Amino acid sequence: MRPHALYFHGLPGSAAELAGFGPKIAARAGHFHVVARAGDFGRLAGQITAQFPDGRLRLVGFSLGAQAALRVAPHLGARLERIDLVSPAAPLQLGDFLAGMAGAPVFRAALAGRIPFAALTFVQAQMARLAAERMAAALMAKARGSDRPLAADPQFIAALAQSLRTSLLDSRAAYLAEIRAYVADWSGELAKVHQPVAIWQGTEDDWTPPAMAQTLAAVLPGRPEVTMLPGLSHFSTLRAYLEAQPPA
Repeated sequence: MRPHALYFHGLPGSAAELAGFGPKIAARAGHFHVVARAGDFGRLAGQITAQFPDGRLRLVGFSLGAQAALRVAPHLGARLERIDLVSPAAPLQLGDFLAGMAGAPVFRAALAGRIPFAALTFVQAQMARLAAERMAAALMAKARGSDRPLAADPQFIAALAQSLRTSLLDSRAAYLAEIRAYVADWSGELAKVHQPVAIWQGTEDDWTPPAMAQTLAAVLPGRPEVTMLPGLSHFSTLRAYLEAQPPA
């Protein structure tokens, strides 16, 4: 019996990430359970244990979902078989990454304090409410590598728009809490992750730079191998990872 696969989406993000590449790829992730985030990782681990009291576990963290996967992992212990990280966002304190991250304005606002971050998120929420598809298209306007065709794909843009609405409107409190937790220094938590980790990273990623994945791998106790995917960027790396999954 395969382990329960628990998926931690990006931020902004939602279950729509798994459907945005079309039905064939979505079917590959048909066995993924999308974890509803609460912004508190200890409580999140408790929710997972209650929902899946038996059997082995596998965590899949995409983008900012890597933080949740890595910080939940120590609470799950030996039941956790492995952790797959796709385009992972590592602690900012591990290196000079911020200038090369497309989400830098959001992270800088969060670093500036609760009020500036809340103000920015409020404005973004109004944009998501009124014109989520236009906002999604703007986020992809400078797409690199294999993300460029996705920027012109209405199905992908619709899925990204749904993710914006989910994070900024439906789950804003959890979104705020988790972004604040991300920009704080959580690098010390990495030493507690003793389960096997594998990392998939695109060479053209301008959301989570390749150097971030390499540095993350160097500081994790198990020294995971990083699979570098030439020409792929942020979302196209997720697509490649999903394509490689066995059928549900």
